[in-house]
Amino acid sequence: MSSPYATKPPSAQQTLDLFRGKWASRMPAGLGGVEAGEAALFEDPRVDWAVANLAKLGFPIADCTVLEAGPLEGGHTYQLIRAGAKSVTAVEAHPEAFLKCLVLKELLAVERVNFLYGDAVAFLRSIGHTYDIGFASGFLYHMVNPVEALELLCRRTRALFLWTVYWDGEFNRAHPDRLAGSAGARQAEHSGFRHTLHRHNYGEGLDYGSFWGGPESFSNWMEKDEILGALSHFGFSRQIVELESNPNGSALRLAATRP
Repeated sequence: MSSPYATKPPSAQQTLDLFRGKWASRMPAGLGGVEAGEAALFEDPRVDWAVANLAKLGFPIADCTVLEAGPLEGGHTYQLIRAGAKSVTAVEAHPEAFLKCLVLKELLAVERVNFLYGDAVAFLRSIGHTYDIGFASGFLYHMVNPVEALELLCRRTRALFLWTVYWDGEFNRAHPDRLAGSAGARQAEHSGFRHTLHRHNYGEGLDYGSFWGGPESFSNWMEKDEILGALSHFGFSRQIVELESNPNGSALRLAATRP
């Protein structure tokens, strides 16, 4: 068996190579020309949009504590801190993704961040305190019970940023090869809100060595109007919404709070 010990001086690349071939994110310029992933999650315009539109709703990032659900590799966390967030608590359920967050916290010397290993929905169920802002990007469409996740976010935060893909029959008709979220539909009710859940099977994509979705073999996608309706049902009826296209399905970005 070869020795696992490092034999070279410390470097960002050597540290990133602990997860060589497994990074999703392209590293920020501050780390130099290191090799990692390709996704621009450390320079994501969705975070800029969130900061600008939450401020319009009365939640300037510099005055706010943030709860982030599913930070993946900490790219959005890094941007929120650079934008001036008072603090970020980021809850990540995938063990490897959590460890990557810790690696990048050290490499980038990120302050005012607490990464927690655990399920974000279970965390929201367990706490009795609130945060100023909830931040959930790429999170909702991996839930089996997405309305519960929305309810808890509304209960435990004062404002919310959400980015998610949603079930869109028109998209599926135009892209029959993808059929995103179309493994059957059923009617559901949670805390008095009736809605339709569209099952999405992960199928062959369910390889936990390189998979960053939810903990089950499937998730349930919601329709756009019902996502907005659920937020209103739980009190977050003041909403700024922007729709966008996405390779995996129609998507929306949203900032919301109470009236």
